[in-house]
Amino acid sequence: MSTARELVQALHDASAVGASLGIVVVDAAPGSVELRMPVGADMVNGLGVVHGGYLFLLADSAFGYCCASLERPSVTRTADIAFLAPGRAGSELVATAEARAEAARTTIVDVRVTQGDVLLAEFRGHGALVPR
Repeated sequence: MSTARELVQALHDASAVGASLGIVVVDAAPGSVELRMPVGADMVNGLGVVHGGYLFLLADSAFGYCCASLERPSVTRTADIAFLAPGRAGSELVATAEARAEAARTTIVDVRVTQGDVLLAEFRGHGALVPR
């Protein structure tokens, strides 16, 4: 049986998206994951703040890895995100995911995306199990 960290790392290693954006798995345990992603100048929109799509992508990745940490490989069925503050280029985003509920084929995970001490976004994803 694989550990949560091994399951998450295997999924991450198979992700071309994660590698292309410099996403790193910092920590993984059953039901929780922490990811980090550097913010480059190419991730900023016309208003000079990190494009919300990058915040969503990082949160969604943390969500998927969190499901994997529970041995519940899932795809996102629905997700909501609240953008709370603007992110800036030249620093690092941190996504912290925690599983909240598991029922039948659904897993619910909450993710917080921060930059330093600033909470940028909160995400809630509902996952559907991928048939094995």
